[in-house]
Amino acid sequence: MVQTCKKGLWKICFTRNNEDWDLAFPYIAMGYMMSKHTSLFHFSPHFLLFGRHPIPPSSITTQMDQVVDLDSPTTWAKVIVEKVVLFRRVMPMSMENLSIAQNQDILRYAHTRGGSYKPKVRQFDVGDFVYLQQ
Repeated sequence: MVQTCKKGLWKICFTRNNEDWDLAFPYIAMGYMMSKHTSLFHFSPHFLLFGRHPIPPSSITTQMDQVVDLDSPTTWAKVIVEKVVLFRRVMPMSMENLSIAQNQDILRYAHTRGGSYKPKVRQFDVGDFVYLQQ
């Protein structure tokens, strides 16, 4: 998450005024939280945290039109039961995928730090097109 936020802030600072980076950070974090991650079994962190798919800001008005009786204990019980059923189904798959991703990261780190990793050396000929990143 840190690398993603740093790259997003770098892009915003590079294309816009550097003094406004703090105003853009909530949108970068929102984009990260609402994006589906392969390591989370194609769920977003927002979905796993709150038990529902995120609502983009443009569609909040349509969600606000629906009346929900929050004072009724039966309504709260129904919502809680739905969340429990959902989490019982979703969380084991996500945790299994996270452990697989963690194991892959451990192996990749051990490979690069163990001394057996040799970066590929690329040879370019005169007239080859190359991508230059500054």
